[in-house]
Amino acid sequence: MNQNWFSIQPIWIFAAVLLLTLLSGLIGLPILRRLGVGQTVRDDGPKTHYVKSGTPTFGGFFFLVPIALVTIVFQMANGFSSPEMALLLILLTFGFAGFLDDYIKVRISKKGLSVRQKTVLLLAFSSGFTLWYLLALPVEPFLLVPGLGALPILGWWKIPYGIFVVIYLFFIANSVNLTDGVDGLASSVTVMTGLALAAAGLVVQRLDLDTTLTRPAVALSLMLAAGCLGFLAFNHHPAKVFMGDTGSQALGAGVAAIALFYGAPWILLFIGFIYVAESLSVVIQVAYFKRTGGKRIFRMSPIHHHFELGGWKENKVVLAFSAVTLVGSALGLSLLALA
Repeated sequence: MNQNWFSIQPIWIFAAVLLLTLLSGLIGLPILRRLGVGQTVRDDGPKTHYVKSGTPTFGGFFFLVPIALVTIVFQMANGFSSPEMALLLILLTFGFAGFLDDYIKVRISKKGLSVRQKTVLLLAFSSGFTLWYLLALPVEPFLLVPGLGALPILGWWKIPYGIFVVIYLFFIANSVNLTDGVDGLASSVTVMTGLALAAAGLVVQRLDLDTTLTRPAVALSLMLAAGCLGFLAFNHHPAKVFMGDTGSQALGAGVAAIALFYGAPWILLFIGFIYVAESLSVVIQVAYFKRTGGKRIFRMSPIHHHFELGGWKENKVVLAFSAVTLVGSALGLSLLALA
């Protein structure tokens, strides 16, 4: 790749995915309606969501297909490399797991995959990516620590770090999935998360580290942001289509893998604060419910439902959570600059 990659190619990548996502939505939405693949809203969710039953799902394909096409085209033009293909593969494998869950929900049983089935599938995909990341990466994996710089992950340290990576990928993917419960929420948050992760790549580049991993991570960050921005044209309130687990599981795996490529998985505590908060709200709610014999901390979890039941409209939830993501991104990038 030439030295102008960071200033020229990302613009074309972003524009291509954005336009193709819009085109995919215009073509795909009527098809999904004809196929009758409407989502069944959960019975224990907010009553205001009942009117959404029957809204088409599988919308994740609107941006996953363009991302795959653009990635392959640019790979053909610049030469195939394993980091780019590994990022695409984890995106598509997690998307496949989500697709199976969505398909079962709309065609067989509204319960979808069992918790055990989905857990086994996602852990298998996480483990496969982790083995490649630790054993076949073109450069040594490393961890960026503010104030200490890049610490290489060597020898037996790869074992505990590998366990962490598997759990981390699984957790973030499911956290993004939980965030996708309000029209436009996961899409809006991920637009800003993707742009923030692209900016993080520019910060990492200035640390004079090998750009073998930085370039593909920046590219995917921009593609995720562009795909979600295009998808918002169909997913903003009132949503015409849902991304489903097909989209949300893929997005989660994507942002998690990008942060790993930067050597900064911790940055999602800030840039991905909303994702983490959504998951923790569920964990806290369930633990407190069991410990107290039926009492709740939140009106409903994930936490976006807590605010909905408190009287917030869906657009207000999206706006507030997006603002939190913006602040978290600024904090995360500031800490990354100290590495």
